Amino acid sequence: MRSCSSMLHQSTKKIPKESYEVEFKQTAFYTGGKIHVTSDGSYLLTTCRNAVKIIDMDTGLVVSTIEEDDDPAVTCFCVTPDDESLVVASENRLLKLWDWKNNTVTRSWKSIHDGPILEMTIEQTSTLLASGSSDKSIKIWDIDRKYWTHNLKGHTGVITAVKFHPEGVWLLSAALDLHIRVWNLQNSECLACLEGHFSAITDILIDPLHTDVVISSGRDKVLLVWDIKQKEKLNTIPVYEAVESIIPLERCVNSEIGVKSKDDLHVVTAGSKGALRVWNCATRLCVHTQKLPESLTDAAADDSETALHSITQAFAVKSRNQICTSNHEHNIQFYSSETLHLEKQYIGNNEEIMDVQLFGSNEEYLALATNSVTVKVYSLADFDSDCLYGHTDLVTTLSVSTDGHLLLSGSKDNTAILWSLGENIHDMHKIYRATGHAQSVSSVCLTRLSCSAMLTGSVDNTLKLWKGPTDDLTDSPEQIYCTQTVLAHDRDINSIDMSPNDRLVLTGSRDKTAKIWRADDLSLVGILKGHTRGIWKAKFSPVDQCAITASADGTLKMFDISSFTCIKTFEGHESPILNVCFVTRGMQFVSSDDDGLVRLWNIKDTELVKTFEGHSERCWALTVCKHTQNRMVSGCANATIVVWKDVTETNIIKNREIQEKSLLNQQELSNLMHEKRFHEALSLALTMEKPFHTLTIVKEILSEETEDVLLETVSKLDLTQIDVLLRFCVEWNTNSKTCHEAQLLLSQVLQIHSLEELLQLANISSTVEGLLPYTERHYQRMSKLVQQTQFIDYTFQCMRLGEKTSPNSTA
Repeated sequence: MRSCSSMLHQSTKKIPKESYEVEFKQTAFYTGGKIHVTSDGSYLLTTCRNAVKIIDMDTGLVVSTIEEDDDPAVTCFCVTPDDESLVVASENRLLKLWDWKNNTVTRSWKSIHDGPILEMTIEQTSTLLASGSSDKSIKIWDIDRKYWTHNLKGHTGVITAVKFHPEGVWLLSAALDLHIRVWNLQNSECLACLEGHFSAITDILIDPLHTDVVISSGRDKVLLVWDIKQKEKLNTIPVYEAVESIIPLERCVNSEIGVKSKDDLHVVTAGSKGALRVWNCATRLCVHTQKLPESLTDAAADDSETALHSITQAFAVKSRNQICTSNHEHNIQFYSSETLHLEKQYIGNNEEIMDVQLFGSNEEYLALATNSVTVKVYSLADFDSDCLYGHTDLVTTLSVSTDGHLLLSGSKDNTAILWSLGENIHDMHKIYRATGHAQSVSSVCLTRLSCSAMLTGSVDNTLKLWKGPTDDLTDSPEQIYCTQTVLAHDRDINSIDMSPNDRLVLTGSRDKTAKIWRADDLSLVGILKGHTRGIWKAKFSPVDQCAITASADGTLKMFDISSFTCIKTFEGHESPILNVCFVTRGMQFVSSDDDGLVRLWNIKDTELVKTFEGHSERCWALTVCKHTQNRMVSGCANATIVVWKDVTETNIIKNREIQEKSLLNQQELSNLMHEKRFHEALSLALTMEKPFHTLTIVKEILSEETEDVLLETVSKLDLTQIDVLLRFCVEWNTNSKTCHEAQLLLSQVLQIHSLEELLQLANISSTVEGLLPYTERHYQRMSKLVQQTQFIDYTFQCMRLGEKTSPNSTA
């Protein structure tokens, strides 16, 4: 490591960063409720508070948001089978029909229900809409003719399911009164009332082959098979879990999931245990149970209806040959219909993001610590994700090994867990759980040069060093043990960092100090003082014998770790600073604060380079790509992840090209003016948006030619150039020296173009607003001048009259 003075000798090979821009942003897009996949499998539609989000299935990013200002929370939505329209029901009992592809409302109407609409379905011709409400009634709407056709009453509980029969003349409904009713839509009569469930009915499935057979599921942990024509129960299948959805399987042999006969109906159930299970309805046996990921095995023991892994809904996506599910943690999974293996997962809502780390061989994956007991991991390529189950309380902090294959997480359950990356994020497994802290683990760190040790800091103010018997923690994970424990600080330890050579440890605490320790025995080396409030993050410089600290007092301080003195203070944040990361080989750093701002700093001159606004709430999480440092990721308290890319070199190239083009254009403009080619010169000046050159050309035309020549030149301009010319006139009109040219040009434009053409200009409103006040002043000034000239004329006439009468008076 070099001395602190070496910071002044920066490498010329690495260009200091000047700007980042948002590469892409991911916000919360699912907060519970209905989800839907379009028939071609291209888009996923989800409920998100008062909006419906449209997600591209290939990228995992939100491409559109269906909402209007001041819309209340969405209670239900439904997409027509032809994927052309979307019907959205809100808490205000208003129904809106959207052309969701163009994001426009085509119609809205009152539902006439006395309560919120909770269930909706549309029949196959996209003509009839059925809505079930908490007011215990069902209404049928003719979407094309825009009126309701049926009002079905008979249930004595909140409607929980509605489904059109394939034959089109029947409607099936279920409610909290534990009854299933079959309605005849020709006369609005109830044909059958089926009783048999002892808890809420959650789903109704009509056998695709034998449409008289219906299967219902409920939270009473059974499936009931009905014959709706005979109005009788055919079978009861105990499933031993609360079932939320039933999905029919194709009638074909598939030994991989236990389907051995194509004659029997097989269904997939999804419910409180979080696993998909295949049932033979004829034999009433479970023929296959989905194998849960290793990280979810322990959590699966909790099969309560509110467990995070419990499935809330499931349906088949035939175009992708998948089954789509959602769970209580607002995660959306896609499983293969043939193997029930997880193929893709989206995390709908991260809530408050506490920490973020890039990992993987090429840092292609992202790990998040959020308000959840799971560690959430993403693939940045398509935002495919997974959840690592293992902690029993909120995960608060993360650390990644230098090679990117080990991930360490700390939690409020007083433990830290070491995870290993397999072939992809769906192949991550737990290596070891470190237990020993008396309170929450608030910070963790892995050694840099090897995977031989890890450090944990806690709210109990202690710092622990953990080692394995070999140089690699993964060799004998069961033998990892705590070798050193020290009472490091007087308050919570918020940050731990390891020096590049693994010899020193840096800790930052809420007791306003940062401390340096020897890595081998955790003996205290020195204390860094100077902050007036707690320290949230402390980091070693990657190249110098320095360390930087970020504090709640709104300042960042750089310390010499040999003398333990503050050598630089960085001021500019107006709120507590929560995180800091070095970039550009230690020549610069980025910091994030409580206002959600990310700032880029130069270390040499302590100057703020730029401020980036990408968050609206406190930005806890911040990390940079360690290998290339051309990418930065930040996360904030409102579940927003922002991936930033370094555009410094791109901007330098663009600016150079702009300068070169500007020089060429200026030379061409000079040549055109010299050759008296005024029309081409005026067009080029307007295209370049050069008001001074434009005014010079106008004056040149008026001095050497006539106003008619100027009128002919202006008439050859297109509307885009006219728009620019009028904006220049607004500026010239404010100056008495140039207002004459502005008024003349304005008069000529009004002569050439009609009002209809001028109203199409992009900036016509602001142009008119800018022209009116000064034009009125000029008019008043000219009116006064006219009056004054009349007084001069009167005086002159009086003088002439005096000359004529003078000889007579002499006589």
